[in-house]
Amino acid sequence: IGFSIPLSVLFAVVLMYFTDITFNVISLSGLALGIGMLVDNSIVSIENIYRLRGMGVPAARAAVMGAKQIGGAITASTLTTICVFLPILFTDGLSRELMMDMCLTIAFSLIASLIVALTVVPSMSATLLRNETMKEHRLFDKLVNGYEKVLRFCLKRKFVPLALAVVLLGFSIWQVLRMGIVIIPSMGSEQMSVSITLPEDTENEEDAQTADEILEQLSSIKGVDKVGAMASKGSLALMGISGVASDSIKNIEYFIMLEDGYGHSNKKLAEKMEKMLADYELEDYSVSESNMDMSSMLASGLQVDISGKDLDELLAISEDVKDMIEEVGGFEEISNGQEDGETQISVIVDKDKAARLGLTVAQVYAELASAVTTEKAATTLIVDNQEYKVNIVDETDPVSLDNLMEYEFETTTTDEDGKQVTETHKLKEFATKEEGQSMTAINRENQTRYLSVTAVAKENYNTTVQSRKLQKKLDKYKTPEGYSIKLAGESESTNEIVSNMLLMIVLGFVFIYLIMVAQFQSLLSPFIVIFTIPLAFTGGLVALLLAGEQLSLMSLMGFLILMGVVVNNGIVFVDYVNQLRVGGASKKEALVETGRTRMRPILMTAFTTILAMITMVFSQDIGSDMGRGMAIVMVGGLLYATIMTLIVVPVLYDIFFRREIKVIDVGDDL
Repeated sequence: IGFSIPLSVLFAVVLMYFTDITFNVISLSGLALGIGMLVDNSIVSIENIYRLRGMGVPAARAAVMGAKQIGGAITASTLTTICVFLPILFTDGLSRELMMDMCLTIAFSLIASLIVALTVVPSMSATLLRNETMKEHRLFDKLVNGYEKVLRFCLKRKFVPLALAVVLLGFSIWQVLRMGIVIIPSMGSEQMSVSITLPEDTENEEDAQTADEILEQLSSIKGVDKVGAMASKGSLALMGISGVASDSIKNIEYFIMLEDGYGHSNKKLAEKMEKMLADYELEDYSVSESNMDMSSMLASGLQVDISGKDLDELLAISEDVKDMIEEVGGFEEISNGQEDGETQISVIVDKDKAARLGLTVAQVYAELASAVTTEKAATTLIVDNQEYKVNIVDETDPVSLDNLMEYEFETTTTDEDGKQVTETHKLKEFATKEEGQSMTAINRENQTRYLSVTAVAKENYNTTVQSRKLQKKLDKYKTPEGYSIKLAGESESTNEIVSNMLLMIVLGFVFIYLIMVAQFQSLLSPFIVIFTIPLAFTGGLVALLLAGEQLSLMSLMGFLILMGVVVNNGIVFVDYVNQLRVGGASKKEALVETGRTRMRPILMTAFTTILAMITMVFSQDIGSDMGRGMAIVMVGGLLYATIMTLIVVPVLYDIFFRREIKVIDVGDDL
């Protein structure tokens, strides 16, 4: 078994090289998962050979017989695990970009493990197990005897394990509907940053002194190793800012390196830094917990897009949406992006009145534009090869907001006698004035104007969960005709990825069933095994709840892999039960004997993968947060799936297999 690990990993790494897969957090997580899974086939193979040796079968014969007995089962179980990754080909976007490396890495290692289990393991066993004798395992034998009693009880009282499994599944489904979903979990980092903006009315010396004090304060925080500072104009100082630039410095960014072991204390350190910065008179400041946090790039917060034609109507709807977001709660920095818009004065010209006076809208606009423009370019002077623009400013009778409507237009009309009459008319006689707010920007999508309302989730709040509450309010909101409101941003990205993952899970479910149908040459046997998949999800969900983790793309990937792994032991179990029944054993005795015989390889294959995942669950290394959700799902799911295989599979087999297995002798001659 030990030899299968380096051989399979080397095989996988070589295939990674030829398929241009690099070593990264995603591919290494897949390799770490694969290391726990790739010994499964070897364990089943050598355990069966070892069992036959204990029955007195010669080493060479035991090697051939042992590999032959379980060859079909482990081939099918490996294919079921690999096939769950095939649906990645039917997805696109972010989920495919992130998951492709992991899927291929796991598939490569599993293919290698199958080849090793059917070739290298039997070959080595024929030699190394030549003088091997069975040893007593008193503790394990007691465990097996205890399991037999539990299994016989469950076969008599079938409703007990099934009712417990269904109740736990229902509880898990209820909890998952309340859980938040993120694309990528927040990751620790040994790098942080702090940005400050100094007041405009302070002198350069005072600014430099404040900046130096903040640098010293940051450096004195426990866990901080080094602090560097950079001014907005590119001036750089590592241990002091005073004198680095003669120009005014108002925007400064501090780059912070943490000491080893403090990569997961970013949040606490950020709180200390914010309290420290609050003591200074600053225009603005911000603290970034991590400069390597992928979620900061992928999670854009809440975004609500409002589409329509009229800008004023879009503004009005956006204000209503902002109010709804406030009512939902859990969000801060709620904005429609128009807070910085200038005050806008609109002159509404009555075309009929203006026409009677001999004016058009274009004439009114041209004269007003000329009247409010007080500065005009006159000429350009060249002195010592330097160009100087000369502007003429006319400030006589300036037009202001107060006297705008009193502006007089000189008009020429023709009276009844055909004579031209020149008159003056004030703007207010044929126009009205309205005040409003101008748009800072006009966005368009597919030639349609839209306005976005954005917000950031508060601490301990999840954007997806709060978006569900907001959606209920948006559904009740009466949108004017020709306008539409939809959730975008992080919610849209998350929903897209979740739908892709659900598509992968559904397709994987179908592929697994078809492979097992081909293996068992039956529709019923695969149904019994695959029935444990939704029940086994309970273990992963409960593990996430106990660990306080949110659903993420990586944890959903864990459920996908779990679906392929959980059926492996079930396939081996049902296959061996069928073999015993073909040999003449009764159904219940075949189930009990299979449980006793297959308990050791089932526990071994489960715990090898669990132990490989444990390192990812408890690792404090930078980047370990990425795969922790997947590892937690795998550990919890496999622990629960082991119980499913040893208890629920026999119970379901006993319920559904009513008929005796018949063997048809087709003979050897035509």
